[in-house]
Amino acid sequence: MVVNDAMNEQEPGRGERQASVPAVVPRVFSEVRRADERLVSLVQERPVATLCAVAAVGYLIGRVATRLG
Repeated sequence: MVVNDAMNEQEPGRGERQASVPAVVPRVFSEVRRADERLVSLVQERPVATLCAVAAVGYLIGRVATRLG
């Protein structure tokens, strides 16, 4: 454990970042939930446009994958 203590001393603020991580988790969950709700409402409002966009993205990913492989 001496190594961990030495690393904390070398990197100022590292312990502070680790302590604030649990405080960030609820905010991240709420942002993900909000993005999910926006995505669901977009699909419900414009299903054809969403389907076309997803098909175009899939096509592009397929083209890039075949070029790399």
